[in-house]
Amino acid sequence: MNLPFFIAKKISTNKQSSFSKFILKLATIATTLSVAVMIVAVAVVQGFKIKIREKMFVFWGEVQVNNFQANPSSIIGSTPFVQNEKLRNQILSVNGVKSVYPYVIKPVILKAENTLEGIKLKGIDFSYPQHSTDAIQFKGEAIQFSDSTYSNDIIISETTLNRLNLKIGANVLAVFFNPDKTSPSVRKLKVSGTYHTGMEEVDQGFSFCDIRLLQQINEWSPSEVSALQVEIKDYKAAGEISNTIYQQYLQPPLTASSIEEVYPFIFSWLDFQNTNAALIIIIMAIVAAINMATALLIYILERTQMIGILKSMGMTNINIRSIFMVHIFKVALKGVILGTIFGLAICAVQYYFQPFQLNEEIYYMKAAPVAIRAVDIILIDLVTLMFCMVIMFLPALIIRRINIVKALRFK
Repeated sequence: MNLPFFIAKKISTNKQSSFSKFILKLATIATTLSVAVMIVAVAVVQGFKIKIREKMFVFWGEVQVNNFQANPSSIIGSTPFVQNEKLRNQILSVNGVKSVYPYVIKPVILKAENTLEGIKLKGIDFSYPQHSTDAIQFKGEAIQFSDSTYSNDIIISETTLNRLNLKIGANVLAVFFNPDKTSPSVRKLKVSGTYHTGMEEVDQGFSFCDIRLLQQINEWSPSEVSALQVEIKDYKAAGEISNTIYQQYLQPPLTASSIEEVYPFIFSWLDFQNTNAALIIIIMAIVAAINMATALLIYILERTQMIGILKSMGMTNINIRSIFMVHIFKVALKGVILGTIFGLAICAVQYYFQPFQLNEEIYYMKAAPVAIRAVDIILIDLVTLMFCMVIMFLPALIIRRINIVKALRFK
């Protein structure tokens, strides 16, 4: 039998109360809270990144195909290009591509009684999805496409609807300005429904309409569009897929760009959230390790006489140190396990009941999102345990400095 392990087991089963046991309980609680905070922080950051990506992808797709622009962050393309079934089928044949939707973007002024609102209309065809998801919520009726002419339906955001002081079913005047015309074009449209993403850049700036309406206003042919919205199966492959589309199927001035290239500032901001999560993990791991190291030091000092007895019986410093390390490892492991359970419980409550609400204008969503990945939980638990054991090894070195005679006299 392993003697240090046996003694450590006997110490841990000792029910006698002492000051060191109280300190160990506090250290366990501190470790539990630290691990729980780490898990919640990582889950919220991951959930936040996933939700923001979903909101961006659902409106623009992961890849854009349009005419080359000096400023890639400018979605509006005043110069059209001809898209046909051959090009769409070629893009769809690329491994990882899920769907392709043509669209036209055009600025417009919406007029309702005494209120004006300048936005951009995104003209879509019948194939474009108009159903609610976690990333975008539709209300009212979808755009009703006909075979003969363009639809007069328009879907505006809830934000724009409130600014215009309108309701679903109301009529609104759309005023279009073309550089080649001396007078604007005016169309009477019906608000068939609304949408909501929670992203200010989208909700305040865009609405949906029939693509044929904008093609007619621009005097474009039915095959001319501003861009193609490409949705893929895995957003991580967006850069590779956009390069494949560009190199194999596009001719200048056509180009393909990932949505991260179009909106770099948003995705840079999302990547910065990893830094925040890392700082929280480092701070919490240090707190847990310091608490455990302090508890171990007090525990060793309280059992100085036992250390003197073991030394007098010939036990080496390494074996004595192993007794305390095994015991404190069990305490740290208990704290990590309880912290994992507690952290996962908090995440589950937030996922199903969403008690923690956010300011949607700032964070783009109404409740704090959570996304749990097994690899994150395992890494947090293992790193916390390893860090605690490395830090706790330092106070354990004090055992070498304990004198046998003084230890036996210690009370």
